Amino acid sequence: MPRQISLLLSAIFFSVIIISGSKLFKAENGIITIERNIEGTPIKIMKPEQSNGILVFIAHGFAGSSNFMRPIAVSLTQAGFTTIRFDFLGHGENTLPYSGSITQISGATKSFINQTNSVIDYYKNIHHPSSIILLGHSMASDIIFRTALTRSDISSVIGISTYTDVITSQKPTNILILNGEWEPTLKLKAYDILTKIGIAKPKENILYGSFDDGSARKIISIKNADHIGILFSKRTQEAIGEWMNEALEIEPTIEVNQMGIWIAIIFISMFFCFFFYISSLPKKLNQHFDIPFKKFFFVNSFSLVFTPLILNFLKFDFVIFPAHNHLINHLFLYTCICFFCIPTNNLKTFFTNRSIPVFLALILIYGIFFGTALNSYVSTFIPMSGQRLSLLIILLIGTTPYMIYLQILFNAKIYNWLMVVIAKVQLLCSLVISIALNFEELFLIGYAILLFLLFSIFFGSLSNKLSKRVYSQISIGFANAVMLAWAYSTALPLYIP
Repeated sequence: MPRQISLLLSAIFFSVIIISGSKLFKAENGIITIERNIEGTPIKIMKPEQSNGILVFIAHGFAGSSNFMRPIAVSLTQAGFTTIRFDFLGHGENTLPYSGSITQISGATKSFINQTNSVIDYYKNIHHPSSIILLGHSMASDIIFRTALTRSDISSVIGISTYTDVITSQKPTNILILNGEWEPTLKLKAYDILTKIGIAKPKENILYGSFDDGSARKIISIKNADHIGILFSKRTQEAIGEWMNEALEIEPTIEVNQMGIWIAIIFISMFFCFFFYISSLPKKLNQHFDIPFKKFFFVNSFSLVFTPLILNFLKFDFVIFPAHNHLINHLFLYTCICFFCIPTNNLKTFFTNRSIPVFLALILIYGIFFGTALNSYVSTFIPMSGQRLSLLIILLIGTTPYMIYLQILFNAKIYNWLMVVIAKVQLLCSLVISIALNFEELFLIGYAILLFLLFSIFFGSLSNKLSKRVYSQISIGFANAVMLAWAYSTALPLYIP
């Protein structure tokens, strides 16, 4: 593609980013946003210009943050509700880890319930609301239902992507269950909930029970929505607004926003803006390495099996969080074994051809440009606390050798793409074995795997594109290492068994 066309396309996508950003800011016109920290819990309060005196507490799902719930909060706030979002222990901007068994109600669940009650009590005493509504997504749907059972001041509970076993015919009060059309397991669970409370052959969009005695129950499926997309769907906002009208006997004007669409457009445009800018750069002849494919496959397969087995009995204690600590050990040991397949005669050139400007540019684009958008509208990505920053630095012990190893593979003379893909797949399989060997402590590694896949699709593909234009492989590899450590330090929950 001619350089002029690539630059033009990059400029067009940059303009789309500016327009989309202005649409997002416009959606929050008239809303006053206040950030507080109450007993270690980060809280975001959105106040409308004219309040109806009703508080809506909004809780995020597992491994998420209050930022995930922003579009729903904006919609409700524009309708006159005061919305209060908060980060659970160990999640988002909350630097306090959560602990306890994840399989027993007396463990982590109890801590989350106590935390939710503390937030509700604090703001109830300040605002003296006419009604209190609880809304939660995924894991938080179970938390808010259990929280409501401990209180008598909740007017209604709304569960999004709901999975819980505590709903009865009378408690909690007035329940709406929303699930995405593409969440078949949760849809079946919703039917099961209504069946168990005595409703024969329950159907969607039918109101069962009565608002007068608090027994109202209703389930709704949101079309074309999955577990995450349901939070950004206009139909979700409409369904919640309609429920509010019925449950509270008020007529708020729900301001349905299209923040989900604009957010998606921003991220797609960011990707292609950088992609076409890279395409405008001239190609450079990079050094290539002779890496025997059979030796590569054997060494990586050996590392796949023996890394989790060794770490099950012996590992260094870098940090107090088992999942983060295991990632550091696993990535480091796995890569040390894999390096035996790399010839050493040409590596000197690889490590000496570095460029600080290239490294700084990638950190600026990935961390600040992409990171700010992620942090504002998806999930916490900016490490605001000293604890998160220290985690980022220590995680580099594992991410740096692995990302440099991938960059070396990418510069192989033959089968470079195939070897990179195999190396990534085998690492993930190795991590899965670690989870199976110690699920109680390392279950969060499953989320780390998902983060790695998303990282590879987004940042990895752009870095590979840049590798063909810039002869500074060590700088690109180290930038990737920083960003992967960045993602794990901010997005992976802080958990201590």
